[in-house]
Amino acid sequence: MTNIIKTENQSKQECPEVNIELSSERSRIQTGRCVDYNVTFKTCEVEAWCPVQPMENPPEPAVLRSSEDFTVLIKNNINFPKFNCTELNIPQDFNNSCTYNKTTSPLCPIFRLGDIVQEANQKFSEMAVKGGIIAIRINWDCNLDSWFYDCSPKYSFNRLDDKETMPGLHFRYARYYKLPHGEEQRTLFKVYGIRFDVLVFGTGRKFNIIELIKNIGSMISYVGLVSNLFFSHPVKFFDAGSCCTSESNEKQDNEGSEPMCATESAENDDNEEYEVGQPLRQEASSSDCQKWCCCGKCQPTQKYHEQLCCRRKKGQCITTSHWFQQLVLSRHTLKKALLYKDPFLDLTDGNINNQLRHLAYKQYVHWRFGFFDLEDRAIVPSCCRWKIRHTYPKEVNNYTGFKIE
Repeated sequence: MTNIIKTENQSKQECPEVNIELSSERSRIQTGRCVDYNVTFKTCEVEAWCPVQPMENPPEPAVLRSSEDFTVLIKNNINFPKFNCTELNIPQDFNNSCTYNKTTSPLCPIFRLGDIVQEANQKFSEMAVKGGIIAIRINWDCNLDSWFYDCSPKYSFNRLDDKETMPGLHFRYARYYKLPHGEEQRTLFKVYGIRFDVLVFGTGRKFNIIELIKNIGSMISYVGLVSNLFFSHPVKFFDAGSCCTSESNEKQDNEGSEPMCATESAENDDNEEYEVGQPLRQEASSSDCQKWCCCGKCQPTQKYHEQLCCRRKKGQCITTSHWFQQLVLSRHTLKKALLYKDPFLDLTDGNINNQLRHLAYKQYVHWRFGFFDLEDRAIVPSCCRWKIRHTYPKEVNNYTGFKIE
């Protein structure tokens, strides 16, 4: 609590309601009479605890503004049941006279209230007048390997209530008592304060030899698959973009996402600009195009490793299906998936199209392959990739291809 408005000696009776233009409360019982509120205004008479609490601003400066020097001890323990590991945020050599400082004492669990508000880029003297809500975030990013053990909390702070539109936090409570002749009275308190919400996040990692062996086996199988693909046309052996590559789908637009197995070049200077909106039709003059594109929606290309269609035989393109629209292209679906991963993501950011486009590639892989292991390896067919690019385009309409090393 940092500030207070006190209304004393209230009793149940009839009295003028607070001026309706100033009051936000409408729950009192009205008698139907219009009475003087003061020499200027008349208001409705109500049956309530009288006198009614006035709609006035809280005292400024705040009554308990010196509470910024109060301290609070936060105890937080986390558990990673998979690794049978439990950690407490209080160090073994804990000094109970310490105070948190992000530079000199970053692990001290004792916090000065004024410092918490200051770390959230607010002024305690201003916030104490009408109150507010501060989030204390505790992030555990732990390496649980015995030879490189590191598991300690990191603290951060920010304000949660909207300072511009609806700042502050308050609540009411009353203390009741009886007079000698039996009449009940009360004192009503409208209290302003700062609420601290502690939010805990954590990730625990540990080396596992079994998982390593499984991943090595998977990698060997992918290498064998890639070696075969360089001697076979993809249409003969694969359906709906089932080639694999070491390229990440998050870079299928700005690094090129091509439908043959290829190794991504970190320094890709192939800046070929493709003509967007010119799909490859079955009646195209190039016989090579007719061989690899069966849906009529793929973009023309002379590069063999870019020639991958969603179909093996002539038919309707998968991009025209209802499920492609709902699972891969739907902005509503993709935004929900982004917020699930990062609840505090700013969806109004100017670069949100890039994130939606990257996620759409992954959505396609999850949908068509049914598991997550190929998320960073599977190539998206030409028609699907360009449909995603048309829906969530780059600011500059050019996309860089792959180099095969």
